[in-house]
Amino acid sequence: MSSFTEKNDYVPEMQQNIALLKEIPFFSTLPVKVLKLIAFVAVRGSFPAGDLLYEEGDDPDRAYLVLDGSLVLTTQGEKGDKTVIQRFTEGDFFGSLSLFGCMPALFNLTAETKTTVLTIDRTQFSKILTQFPEIQAISLKVIFKEIHRWERTNISEANPCCSSRMGITAL
Repeated sequence: MSSFTEKNDYVPEMQQNIALLKEIPFFSTLPVKVLKLIAFVAVRGSFPAGDLLYEEGDDPDRAYLVLDGSLVLTTQGEKGDKTVIQRFTEGDFFGSLSLFGCMPALFNLTAETKTTVLTIDRTQFSKILTQFPEIQAISLKVIFKEIHRWERTNISEANPCCSSRMGITAL
């Protein structure tokens, strides 16, 4: 049981999910009726330290919100050594682009510690998009903002050694 659930055991899980989703920019501007559906189909999962959630080449097919613990994104080097690309800890949300289509992972995602996550899978999200087509435009705006934030952080504000890389908006 996650620490989040333990702290709020008097609040039904779906209400907790709605509150969590409202805090995530990707979902925060969606109508309440849509948030309720997403909260209903969201799934909580716990993973022991060392558990592999997906590996390079897999289709993650879901977005993740870390409720507690930590996940680590790694890549396998030529000599078999792992390079840490990113750590995700409580409150981190990632994988939103996976909700819109198949994108084989370029990295491995592993539970670094015992971790609890809330996931939304592509199949369920696609059904909601079909039911509420107006949220496609809202979602697209949020994705563009996230791409801009990512480029600003990882390219334009990056170390000069990395400034020769092209951003997504130049495609």
